[in-house]
Amino acid sequence: MNLDKSITLPAAPAEVWPLLLDPEVMSRCVPGMQSVEVLSANEYLAVIRVKISFITAKFKIRTTITEQHEPFYLKTEGAGEDASVASSFRQTSQMYLDDLGDGQTRMRINVHVELLGRLGAFGLQVMKTKADRMWDEFGQNLQALLRPPASGNEAIDAQRGEATAKAFDSESPTGTARSWWPRRRKETPQ
Repeated sequence: MNLDKSITLPAAPAEVWPLLLDPEVMSRCVPGMQSVEVLSANEYLAVIRVKISFITAKFKIRTTITEQHEPFYLKTEGAGEDASVASSFRQTSQMYLDDLGDGQTRMRINVHVELLGRLGAFGLQVMKTKADRMWDEFGQNLQALLRPPASGNEAIDAQRGEATAKAFDSESPTGTARSWWPRRRKETPQ
């Protein structure tokens, strides 16, 4: 499976770059990340929990930075497995930071993933949908870290926005809002 994604970030590449190499920051941004252990300057061991359909996997992932050109290019390779769901994967990622000027960066990624075992049986469309959701959440988390703290009415509006977002169930197959009240039947005149 190949994924090509991009996002515009409210910071220059020189500000974004150190965040990408900071395991603590990445653990807050990557959905499902439970822990990150630094093995060396270029190698990390992470535990990530991912739910796909009715299966929840807890992957132990070893990632190695294989190439970097600060602050514009980063290439990683990784592998992980979860024996409890009989699944494993290998991935190669390339990340590009394009300076858009005006203190903005376009972050582009190209990821090649080979998913084997029980999770691999779900099919390409299911896996791409899950990857899209994870990328969107990662992007939102990273953008939130880069935005200056809101004050006054902006903070209240941000809290309202979060509450509205939580009202939508991203795991529901229809992506619709959770029902807070029972549906009423439309009565027809007799």
